[in-house]
Amino acid sequence: MKNFQFADIRNRPDVLGLKRRLGMAYGMTVGVAFAASAWGVDGYLLSQAHAMYPWLKLIIGTVICATAGGLVGWLVARFEKGILALLFYLGASFVFAWLIVHLPLRIFPRIVSWLDPETGGLLNYIFYENFNSRFTVAFVWVALFVSLAGILQIPLAEPAAFSTSFFGKIAPLIVCSVIMLVNGTLLDTVSNEPLRSPILEMNDTIEFAVDHRGEQVDRALARMMHMSSLRGVQDVIDRPRRLIVGSYDEWLGQVNILVRFGDTWVDCVTVYNQPSFCKYVIPNAP
Repeated sequence: MKNFQFADIRNRPDVLGLKRRLGMAYGMTVGVAFAASAWGVDGYLLSQAHAMYPWLKLIIGTVICATAGGLVGWLVARFEKGILALLFYLGASFVFAWLIVHLPLRIFPRIVSWLDPETGGLLNYIFYENFNSRFTVAFVWVALFVSLAGILQIPLAEPAAFSTSFFGKIAPLIVCSVIMLVNGTLLDTVSNEPLRSPILEMNDTIEFAVDHRGEQVDRALARMMHMSSLRGVQDVIDRPRRLIVGSYDEWLGQVNILVRFGDTWVDCVTVYNQPSFCKYVIPNAP
């Protein structure tokens, strides 16, 4: 009799509705936690380095991942079958992994071009064929962690639906957040770090040059800080600046950083994160 009563309770419309809402919240948390770890630290570091639109990837990634995750979480709660949960979350894994590669290399420059046509006109982002291997690596790592979170949804959400405590209801969200925070952090080196590090290094070089302008700097220290890379643009380096990746090669070894000093654009070449030389972007030279 008790089993029948429990089954009746589980199938009540209000309980089914609650479980589906919890499922959607679970899936959205998976997406938001993944986006926060995949692009949150990247955005913070870029914001400290005078980068243009440092939070744009995080905003776009959060919206897409939360939407995809919420839909998948609702579907899992709707059908309540473990094998379907795995399949649905593998679909979410594909979306997340696709974003890891395509968001910084394809979506970001298009949105920047829409927001700021002047800057967008200077960007030259090419999606090289070998970038597909980055997607493969990303998908393997994402699928591993997202599938784990997906398989846990049903056994975690079921007791949460009947829990009377606040912690009992949010416990599944905490568990999936931890899993996805680890996942996103591991994926930083796929596309974010190769494009972020040149900006950080270039900004450090400019900052050092500005702080020591007019001083006699030790030659070894000057070489270490790559001060010679700014020799051709000394007239503008003390102006307010904003940095953005302008172009790159197929291995992300040579990355060109565009720097806007006031109203003047400068193109700086970095080779494996080391500033090499800078030149004015015609016709914006002073």
